[in-house]
Formats: sequence, C-alpha cells, structure tokens
Amino acid sequence: MALSQKSWTLLLVVVAAVCIQLYQAHDFPGRCSCHNTIKFIKGNISDFQVLERRPGCDKTELIITMSRPDNSTEKFCMNTEGKLAMAFLKCWQRINKDKSRKMECIERKRKSA
Repeated sequence: MALSQKSWTLLLVVVAAVCIQLYQAHDFPGRCSCHNTIKFIKGNISDFQVLERRPGCDKTELIITMSRPDNSTEKFCMNTEGKLAMAFLKCWQRINKDKSRKMECIERKRKSA
C-alpha cells in the first residue's frame, strides 16, 4: 500500500512539527552550570542541588540556595574542593542522593556552625 502525495506531505509536516517542539524543549544539559565558584558561604542555607558529572561537563557541581532576610533567595555555586562543599557532597552520598532527605544535610551544617 503506497501513500499518496498528500499523505506524505502531511506526514512530513507532522514530523517537522514534532522535531521543532523537541528542539525548543531541549535545555542543553551538556553544559556546566557553574562558571564562577566560591569556597565558603555564611548565612541561612535553605536548599542545595548536586549536579553530577555528565556529557559536556566533567565535574560535579554544587549549587547552594541562600534565604535572605527579605524572604528572597540567591543561588551560589560552591567550589567542590572546599570543606563546606565536601561536607555537603559527603552527606549527599550518605543519604543515597535522596532529595527528600536533603534537609538532613542542611541541618547537619547548621549544627556544626
């Protein structure tokens, strides 16, 4: 069974539309997120995110979210060779990368400070 010219045209239009949607949804995960890092941070840490090594970025990255007195937040990239970052990464491994247990690492940092 052969497809008619109209069917081929419709098929190509649908495939092109799907490709455009997939391209626009792509967030380019291969790039590193942290270009500038800091070694130490003082303040109220409210969250953190660990970005494991991935294609296009050959390093583990640690992004710390700080809460400000005016209830705003600010994100900082930590140098993963610093003591604070190493403590967070060690805790992250200890809790088996369970995002629901991240507060254990934050609380542990608060108690040690």
